[in-house]
Amino acid sequence: MKQKTSSSQLQSGFTLIELMVVIVIIAVVASLVVFNVEGVDQRKAMQAREVLMLDLKQIQRESSDQGRIYALKISPATDVSDFKYALVEYHDKTVDLANPNKRMANEKKWTEVQDFSVRTLPSRVSFNITAQEHQFNNAANTDLIGRNAPDLIWLGNGETKPVAIQMYYDQKPVGELIRLDYLGQVSDAQQ
Repeated sequence: MKQKTSSSQLQSGFTLIELMVVIVIIAVVASLVVFNVEGVDQRKAMQAREVLMLDLKQIQRESSDQGRIYALKISPATDVSDFKYALVEYHDKTVDLANPNKRMANEKKWTEVQDFSVRTLPSRVSFNITAQEHQFNNAANTDLIGRNAPDLIWLGNGETKPVAIQMYYDQKPVGELIRLDYLGQVSDAQQ
């Protein structure tokens, strides 16, 4: 004899609760992947910060030891290029050393230091330099302390224009401020 089957026994599939559990599991796994990728990029930004701090300390030593005037030249990120920085050296080429009263034609005063390779930061990593207030009592060279001077300059006599540097990843701050005081000491709150 044929047995009648009910329509509910013929239907098969997933219940709403089962579908919701699967969706929640997929969302949790996806968020873990996203946070892990974000963490790798954050670590790259922190490594770039450490390299910058080492560079700042090295530049301070060389400027002081050799009596050279250095500055940090920044190339902001564009659509086709990542954030970069290079080291430039100041040369006062407007004064003729043989005849100090005679002015020479304006030549390029800031030249790139060839021994310092241009540093390229990881994608979406950058930093901002903010000049700090300091009064240089006997300074008169506007190329070095004027408004058009670079923000970060090592003056070759052990002094530095004081600045605060903040690293950014995707325009969000990374780590504490890096500070350079007027004596060229590099410090941050993490040390």
